[in-house]
Amino acid sequence: MSGPLDGVRVLDFSCFQQGPYASVMLAALGAEVWKVERRDGGDPGRRLDVGPDGFSRYFEAHNRGKRSLTLDISGDAGREVALRLGERVEVVMENFRPGVMERLGLGYGAFRARNAGVIMLSASAFGAEGPLARRPGYDVTGQAMGGLMTLLSRGADAEPTTLPGGFADQVGAMQACVAVLAALLARERTGQGQHVDVSLLGSQIDLQAVYLTGFLHDGAQPFQRRRRTPTFTFYCAGDGRWLVIGVIDPRTWQALCRAMELPELLDDDRFQRGRARLENSDALEAILEERFAQADRESWLRRLEEADIPSAPVNDYAAVTGEEQAWRNGYFAKVRHPEFGSINVPGVPWRFSATPATASAAAPEPELGADAESILQEAGYSEAEIAGLRDADMI
Repeated sequence: MSGPLDGVRVLDFSCFQQGPYASVMLAALGAEVWKVERRDGGDPGRRLDVGPDGFSRYFEAHNRGKRSLTLDISGDAGREVALRLGERVEVVMENFRPGVMERLGLGYGAFRARNAGVIMLSASAFGAEGPLARRPGYDVTGQAMGGLMTLLSRGADAEPTTLPGGFADQVGAMQACVAVLAALLARERTGQGQHVDVSLLGSQIDLQAVYLTGFLHDGAQPFQRRRRTPTFTFYCAGDGRWLVIGVIDPRTWQALCRAMELPELLDDDRFQRGRARLENSDALEAILEERFAQADRESWLRRLEEADIPSAPVNDYAAVTGEEQAWRNGYFAKVRHPEFGSINVPGVPWRFSATPATASAAAPEPELGADAESILQEAGYSEAEIAGLRDADMI
């Protein structure tokens, strides 16, 4: 069985993370991705996070399942090759600053003139319009300008807090993938391609929809507390290991009090309702901290599970990758790597009963442009034409 995007071809000019991870998801869904890289070193991501053995976790994560083609698109000859490749694909992707592809003669209009139904995805830092449209930006600028760093801080006078590097890029990639899928569906219904734009700024704003909706209503800037609420947060068990509980409704609050053998809390006016529990957070947190410290984590998790209370261990990566649940559902998988043999990688977060998605194969390493000849042949180039492009240092 083939993936849901079987038969879809993607011409991917993007580099680093936002664009490349979007096309990784498309590849996992069954699309064939032709990754176009610079001739002088390829995607800069190849040189990031390289370990002593030469393995780049950065490039591997963001380019699995693709075929590599090097191409100099700075001149007329390379532009013609790119446009000719664009005739054979459904989707073209890029994440340069707005205007760069147009200056190269490779904007949406140029591809559409050769392929009327093509979909072009442009992923930028700040969006296609407005005074900041052509400014450079990366993950950190998205987190900062989108308000996330302030949301994660502990107050108006506190220093900003950031998520680990790449989280804004990853959210932007997911939005890019959603946009491409929607455009493909629209094309199926209307026969029309289109130009789709996503950005780090827009993705970060969308990520915080609930908080920004509140701010737009009442003007109150939210900040992070150490704990979100006393009953929707983490606690340390008696063995020094952490767990979380998720109690938000009266039934599970009552079940929690019984499971923790704290029936007196049910009659305490300070904790009768969710709003009251929030207003008396310090008092309730102290009670629960003391109680959780009286038994080890596994004992608490068993007790909470028996009471049907949402709960979980706070896992490090060793625990996450050791979770049977994650492997059984395909969230991790084994793939073959041309240099490192069988390796474990993140799998796919979806399940399809008729058109299953699969974890993409290894990234196009170590040979840059290894698929150039086969891709060009599929695009209609003859052996003589391919030899001419090589002689001219175009590929």
